[in-house]
Amino acid sequence: MRKTNKKPTTKKPVSQALRRTIRKRGLTAYATAKQAGVSVDAVQRFLKDERGLSLDTVDKIADSLDLALCDEKPAEQKRE
Repeated sequence: MRKTNKKPTTKKPVSQALRRTIRKRGLTAYATAKQAGVSVDAVQRFLKDERGLSLDTVDKIADSLDLALCDEKPAEQKRE
């Protein structure tokens, strides 16, 4: 039996969350790109899972969608 050299495709959680949020809000690739000030082509390919995005582009899109990767302080410290 032959083994294939294919790496399993696993999506990164941040990428999944970004795609899910864009779709959930009913945004097109064009609307997302224009709102964030990034390339429409890059967003289209990202949404089709054809390529990834640079961290700078992810930051711009996340900022335009009012998303944050995590809270500034852990939940336990917020109670103080």
